[in-house]
Amino acid sequence: MTDVLIMKYCGALQIQDKQKKKRAIENLSKFLHEHDSELEVTEKIQIYKNILRCFNDKAEACREFAVKIITDITSFLHQEDDYLIYLMPALLQRLGGQERIESSEEVRLLKVSLLHCVINKYRPTLLSSYVNDIIQILVNTLVDPYPKIKKESCECSADLAETIPRHFYTYSQSLIVPILQSVTHQHYRIRIVAITAIGKVVRYGNNKSVDTVIGPLAERLFDQIQAVRQAVVQVIGIWLVQLPDRYSYFHRLLPLILTSLTDEIPDLKTEALKLWDEVGKVYMQENENEFKDQVDFLIDDPVHYPPFETRPNIGCRTLVNRHLCKIVPALVRELDDWLMDIRLKASQLLYSLILNAEVYITLHLEKILDGMYRASNDEDVRVVNNVEKAAELIGYFVPPDTYCKLVLPTMEDSATAGQLRVFAAILKGSDRSTLKEKLTDIGNFLKSAEICWSKETAYQIQLLSCCSNLMVVCEQDCKMIGYQLFVVIISVLGLATEEFVTKEALGCFHMLQSVETCTSLQNLFEKYLQPVLQEFQVSADSWSLCSPERFIFEALLIYAGSAIRLHLQIISEILVTCLKPEKDPEVRLKMFIILSSNVVATEELKCAHDSGPFLIKLVKVVLKRLDDVSDDVRVAAVATLVKLFKPLPADYCMEISFGHLDALFSTMLIHLDDPDLGFQHTMLDALKEIGEVNPKILLEKVGICTVKFCNAEGCRELTGYIERLLDN
Repeated sequence: MTDVLIMKYCGALQIQDKQKKKRAIENLSKFLHEHDSELEVTEKIQIYKNILRCFNDKAEACREFAVKIITDITSFLHQEDDYLIYLMPALLQRLGGQERIESSEEVRLLKVSLLHCVINKYRPTLLSSYVNDIIQILVNTLVDPYPKIKKESCECSADLAETIPRHFYTYSQSLIVPILQSVTHQHYRIRIVAITAIGKVVRYGNNKSVDTVIGPLAERLFDQIQAVRQAVVQVIGIWLVQLPDRYSYFHRLLPLILTSLTDEIPDLKTEALKLWDEVGKVYMQENENEFKDQVDFLIDDPVHYPPFETRPNIGCRTLVNRHLCKIVPALVRELDDWLMDIRLKASQLLYSLILNAEVYITLHLEKILDGMYRASNDEDVRVVNNVEKAAELIGYFVPPDTYCKLVLPTMEDSATAGQLRVFAAILKGSDRSTLKEKLTDIGNFLKSAEICWSKETAYQIQLLSCCSNLMVVCEQDCKMIGYQLFVVIISVLGLATEEFVTKEALGCFHMLQSVETCTSLQNLFEKYLQPVLQEFQVSADSWSLCSPERFIFEALLIYAGSAIRLHLQIISEILVTCLKPEKDPEVRLKMFIILSSNVVATEELKCAHDSGPFLIKLVKVVLKRLDDVSDDVRVAAVATLVKLFKPLPADYCMEISFGHLDALFSTMLIHLDDPDLGFQHTMLDALKEIGEVNPKILLEKVGICTVKFCNAEGCRELTGYIERLLDN
């Protein structure tokens, strides 16, 4: 009876009507399920073989139904090699050839799923006989254009590697290239499953494939999808612990896990940290004898350790230190790569590398600093921020005596904003007790004209950062370089062209005021103004329009306030030097503008004890500039004269100053008759204001000159103005 039914159902498979053929397939399957325990193996195989023939049926619907039935049968049949003898050739024929015989995507997917079922169902001893056929099929299906087939094939590859690792080893490399094609697939789920497959294929296969896949995996760390990056981290984490030949590839794998420790996604970062910690612990266990002494005598974390970080275990630190020489050169190159994403990841790696290397980074510091200097000028602010954070770590782990020997000589000839940014960050992370010993060297370096006389805004900000970080770290210890810091800050203040730089500089002045325990900025200026002015007095005769000293001198007069009165003599000598007739007219003009626009400086000059003699000395110099070839200088000279005489100092002696006023009014009246009508009006207004000092003398001088003047109207207006003053 059984044989009859089997013959009947199998015969129905020869019918051309696909619906009847499908029913026949279904009947065979049902019959097999119901009589499984009663049938002989030969009978089961007969049914199995007849259904398998439908894999080649012309009708897609029949092929599809046949594959589903075989998959169902495979799931409940006992693990018998006899079934595979017939199944694997059928699958190989339809999926493993050079040409894609199976035209239907859906049917191909079902057949790959059937293969997956076989891999998960059968014992390794049975599968090993067909590993070559399976690999041949997967090589084709892994590059199938249908995404679902790619995904299923990747999962098959992963499970095959894990199921028969000993036999898989020989064939594993043939799957690498096909799987890699899916690592960049547009669907992120395909990318994830491909990465996972690579993890297992390499882990259970030939580890030499690491060299082939490491680049594509590293590129996936740039993936915008968190889950993709997470898949890479998981694979690398497992390899670092379980890959048989991992010791040979540590230098290739470490950069990937270390880069992920600073991923912007907290969950991914946390997972990477957990995996990294496990890697270190396993490394310690595997090298227990080597670590025994270190573990027995482990001390607590260093006193000066970044408060925002948890110290990696000794296994992690040792692992990094032993591979620094292989990692650092590539890292430095990538910090300067033309691709922004690569520079970003390199800057993330830099931070993690220094955190784990600690003091051992010193051996490679010179090379790393060169890369950091360039990267600190990167157009991507994220790269710059990472470099700054990494530089701060250097301050925590490298003694100031060591990094100063590398950093300062590099900047002596031509410092850049990037170099100063790195140096400022290093100072921020430094230890007060050790940095104190280098304060004088650092202060003298920053104070040098080559370093602090720059008009570049970015440079100035970083220079101020160096000063502020020194004061934050060393606090009162900075008193020993108070003068040097004062010079640097006033230099930036004088040369600043942006308002925010000025604000930063004033903020640094207030910090220095606190360090010096001065009650006000004026007190701070009183302490350091004289030595700065003495240095400027030496060079004043050589100042040009663009000389930094001229700008800084102006800043001193503007911000010193009442501290000026203590140094009027030297200030006047500098002014007189700069107002010599042979000096650049533009320089003379700038000096006049300083006097005319700075009320603070002018008032202090006039209110000094020796204001009379000093005023006379200044006025003589300024009067000569009324004949200057530059109209701007002449106008500035007039404005300066008004500032010097309005208001008149309380101790001004009229009797002693009679001759001085007589000469002043005579000279100014000459220019009341100037050919330039505009300058005539300027001089008329000035005479009215200064004339209030002694209107009687001025009236007498006007009376003497009236008959000689072409500007009769100006004389009449001035005379009337003076007479009204006298009447009142």
